[in-house]
Formats: sequence, C-alpha cells, structure tokens
Amino acid sequence: MGKIVAIGGGFGGKYADFLVRHILSLSEKEKPNFLEIPTTCYDRFDTSFYSRFFNWGCEVDALFLTHDYTTEEIIAEKIRKADVIHVPGGNLRFVSEVWKKTHADKYLKEAFEQGKVLFGESSGSMCWFDKGYDDCGPENEFMFVDCLGLIPYCNCPHYDSEGWQSFNNAVDKQPLSAIACENDAAICFVDDKRYLLKSPERVDARCWFFDAEDGYKRYDLDAHPEILAAL
Repeated sequence: MGKIVAIGGGFGGKYADFLVRHILSLSEKEKPNFLEIPTTCYDRFDTSFYSRFFNWGCEVDALFLTHDYTTEEIIAEKIRKADVIHVPGGNLRFVSEVWKKTHADKYLKEAFEQGKVLFGESSGSMCWFDKGYDDCGPENEFMFVDCLGLIPYCNCPHYDSEGWQSFNNAVDKQPLSAIACENDAAICFVDDKRYLLKSPERVDARCWFFDAEDGYKRYDLDAHPEILAAL
C-alpha cells in the first residue's frame, strides 16, 4: 500500500536535506518524479522542497488546483506521473474543499494505493488522515476537518506549540483515536511498518497517541513502541 510521512512541523533549514534524503530512500526510483501540490497555501508557490528535490536531480513539477486552466485530465496526469508528492502547511479546510471539488482527492487516493510517497507538514500532514485539527475556523478558531481518510485517525501538528495545546480538551469531541506530533517529529506509515522520524536538531521531539477506547488516554509513542507498531 502507500507510504505517508506526516510531519508535525519543522525540519527546516540545514535539516531539510535530512528529510529529503529519507523521502528519496522510500521511493523505488533513484531520481523519482517530484510533485508539489500547494493548495493548502492557496497555490502561492513555495519552492523550498521543490528546489531541494531538483538539486538532487529529480524531475519536478507543481499542480495548481485553484487555476481555471487546471482540468481533471491535467490533475490525473500530473498525480499519476509523480513518484513523490508534497503538500505544505496552510489552510486544511480550504484544501479539503478544493480537493473534493476538483476530484484531486480521487487521484491522491489512487496514488496511495499505488505505493507512491506522500508527505507534508502541518496541514500537509493532516490532509492524509481521517480528520485534522486546524486553526482554520472563523477568526482562526480551531476546528476538526474531514480529510482524505488514508490513515484512520485524527491528526494534530505543532503539538508542542502553546495554541495547539487546546487539542487536549478537544480530542474527545470526535469518535476517533488521535495522533499529535510535535515540531521536528514525524510519524511514518510505510507499507506495514510504523516508525518515528526526528530532526537531528531535536531528537527529543515526540509523537503522542490518544486512545479513544481508553478514554483518550495519552501515550508517548517513544515509550510505547508496541502501540506505534499496531497503528
């Protein structure tokens, strides 16, 4: 099945190449085709990962879903050609609405089933889950958003940031177990394997599991590898 690297945030600066090397290692190609889908940030194109994959010799492209010229045929062609797909942070509610409207969601699910590498940070992490917890409500209020459903949990990024701590009191408002990732930490779903990836800048960064079947009790996935393996 698919390969997803869901990043809480961070992995920037000199440590971005550490992440890129790991993403490249997950692809079965030496120089995979890389696709940026920046819908989360209203298609305002950030070249940070785009340029890094280009520098590693990959063929790179971008898919702008808010542009009138982008047909479903173009969407299908670009996603099917890609081996690695990146979604940056931004507005989770907006990306979910646009993906449904343009049918990009259908082709992204297809990409997952074909074993392509999907990764992103913040909203680009949450979009792969069943639900995400994002500050995209009226006046930047936090809300739960229905997402692609490739991973059957709710996701919260930036969990070590003060504002995102409101997730602790909101997580039991939806019927799913949840995963919260701190900045500089990622949870990886690679075929049948589950593991954590940390930025060398912050090896103490954590990912947490909230168990809906145990009153949303919180578990440190570093301290509970048996829970991580069973996700």
